[in-house]
Amino acid sequence: MNKYAIITDFDGTVTTRDIGNTLALRAGSITLQGIEEDYKQNKDAKEWMAYHFGRMNFSKEEFEELVLSFAKIRPGFDELAGYAKQNAIPFEIASGGLDIYISPVLKRGNIKDIIVYSMRGVFDGRKIKVDFPHFADLTLEDFKKSRVDFYKQKGYKVIFAGDGPSDFPAAKSAGIVFAADKLAKLCKTNKIKFFELKDFKPVLEILKKPI
Repeated sequence: MNKYAIITDFDGTVTTRDIGNTLALRAGSITLQGIEEDYKQNKDAKEWMAYHFGRMNFSKEEFEELVLSFAKIRPGFDELAGYAKQNAIPFEIASGGLDIYISPVLKRGNIKDIIVYSMRGVFDGRKIKVDFPHFADLTLEDFKKSRVDFYKQKGYKVIFAGDGPSDFPAAKSAGIVFAADKLAKLCKTNKIKFFELKDFKPVLEILKKPI
């Protein structure tokens, strides 16, 4: 039996756009130029999310309605998740996003039984408080890499999918990499082999072949 494990980012990877960035733009707390500057300056993801989501003014219902109005799951992800479940293949999402938007998106896609590590958002009236139950003592980059290394140490060949700078350490450690956007550029620059992430069907094809 194939001994693969799958670790994937969420924003811009499972989904076709970065939900956290889009929500911050919609709330008016940052501009596109500001987002790019923050990437260049390697702003701490935990501080960034706590700051921008802390400035939002939504009820839980308004928030979820807004998220579901634009969030789309990348094609093939539901089939991949179903195959992994049927074949007992470890499958995790390791994300710097918030559970309060990840959960409704996965629920709408009827995607179940995937372990999700993310930041946590708690509604306090119309305000959102953010905390970090899974990686309070780690950077987001180190946490993602730690999930890849966890399965490597157990003898799995790890498939990693991501799209941003925080995914780069995990990508360097993984056995097979699917990359989009900024992660793809980093992999090219550093001569790390990767497959371009357009949809998840090629990942499923790999799982069906012997190692």
